[in-house]
Amino acid sequence: MSATTAPAPPELFEDEESASGGKRKLLLILLAVLLVGGAAAWFLVIAPGGEAEAAEVVEGTVLPLDPLTTTTGTAALHHARVALALVLVEGADEEVITARAPLLQDALLREVATMNADVLRSADGSNQLRVNLTSHAQEIWPDGEVMRVVLTELLVQ
Repeated sequence: MSATTAPAPPELFEDEESASGGKRKLLLILLAVLLVGGAAAWFLVIAPGGEAEAAEVVEGTVLPLDPLTTTTGTAALHHARVALALVLVEGADEEVITARAPLLQDALLREVATMNADVLRSADGSNQLRVNLTSHAQEIWPDGEVMRVVLTELLVQ
């Protein structure tokens, strides 16, 4: 006794094929909408402005500060005369910067007091002083008014 199965009517396969074809069309339409939307977003938002333009900061005024004379941190008595200037971003208010400048001069005195005179005389030492003072300046003016600190005079005796 063998059981025979009757073949399925042909219209049953057509319904499954048309249902799967409808899903396929819907998926293609959805994919096309996403691609067009992504391309539009790229052209309208990212391409014209980009992050490079937003991050670009223009240098403004260079504000010199009065030179200071202090002792270095060595056992032998050495003096250092240091003058620095602040490179401001374009449009920064010089009065606001000048009002807090003594805080940076204090940081300068503290930094030089920890440095060996021979190290301070070297290119690496003066560069380290410059980097440390720039870091202090960014703490003193956290809104980014000061781009960097430059040394305009460095004399160690």
